[in-house]
Order: sequence, then C-alpha cells, then structure tokens
Amino acid sequence: MSLGLVVGIAALGVIAARSVVERRQQIGMMRALGFQRGQVWLVFLLESSFVALLGIGVGVALGLGFSSTLIDNISQNIPGLEYRVPWAELLLVIVVGYAAALLTTFLPARQASKVYPAEALRYE
Repeated sequence: MSLGLVVGIAALGVIAARSVVERRQQIGMMRALGFQRGQVWLVFLLESSFVALLGIGVGVALGLGFSSTLIDNISQNIPGLEYRVPWAELLLVIVVGYAAALLTTFLPARQASKVYPAEALRYE
C-alpha cells in the first residue's frame, strides 16, 4: 500500500513539472494580464491540491468499502472476527500523503511563478 502511495505522489510531482513546461504560454498570459507571482504559484498548488485530495478521497473510500466487504465475507467462517477501522492511523496516512503531494508540487509551482511574461510569450 505504501509503495502505491509513494508512486502516486511522485507521479503527481512529475505531472506538475510537465504542466509548467507545457503551459508556459498560459503562465505568460496570466502574468501579462496582471497575475502576481504568488497568484500563479497558488493556482498550481490549488490544482495539485485538488488532484491529491480527490485521489486520497477515492482511495480511502474504496479501501474502506473493499476491506469491509472482505472482513464480512471472512467473518462468516471465523467467529468473533469484527471489522474495526484504525482511524488514527488512517488520518495519519491521509495527512502525510497530502503533505507529501503538496511538497512534490511546491518546486514546479515556484518555477511557474518565476516565468517572465515576455519570455513565455516570445516563442510558440
């Protein structure tokens, strides 16, 4: 499970870095329209935050649903087995995963905020 989480977080960082390169003209246009560096940085962080929260939410919902069904099926053969969710550990995984996702997108977002409008709009 943790390997999948690490790979997903790394993939989000790679997507954020590629997004900065591919959307260079859009970033330049935003800067030319008057967006300040902090606003461009915030746009990229909010975009990555939305993707991370959506992925975390879907992952937690599917994990809880599948594990509940699995335990219900197994408990028919093993008396006394009950389904308990470790809420504290689950919350820790969610917080650490979200923080790591924001950390991987911090550098690409900072790079996007440093794009100069004239330089970005010069080439097609």
